[in-house]
Amino acid sequence: MLLAITGNEKLIGRWESPVSPKGNITGVIFRADSTFDAYVNNKPFTSGPYKLKNDTFSFTDNGCDGKQGIYKIIFFSNEDSLRFQPIDDPCEERKNGMSKLILGRKK
Repeated sequence: MLLAITGNEKLIGRWESPVSPKGNITGVIFRADSTFDAYVNNKPFTSGPYKLKNDTFSFTDNGCDGKQGIYKIIFFSNEDSLRFQPIDDPCEERKNGMSKLILGRKK
C-alpha cells in the first residue's frame, strides 16, 4: 500500500545536516503543531512557529528581531532530504546559513 504524504506531514519529524567541515551537525525538529526547534551539536539554537503551504515555507524564530523568513522548500531523494531556497528574508545572516543548509530525515 502506498501512502501519499501531503502538507506539513512530510516535514514533521527530526532532520539533520551532514557533519560540517568544522565538525558541527545542525538539526531541526518540526512538530505537528507548526512549531520547530533547531539545534547545533544537540544544543538548542533557535525556535519558533512555521507554515508550509505547497512548497512555500515561512517562519519566525527567536533571532533576527522577529523578522519573517520565506523560503521555497525543496524535497529530494525520495523526500528524505530537503534544502531551502530564499524567497524573502531580510535577515542576511540567517539567509546565508539557510541557503547552504541541506537536511536529511532522521529515522
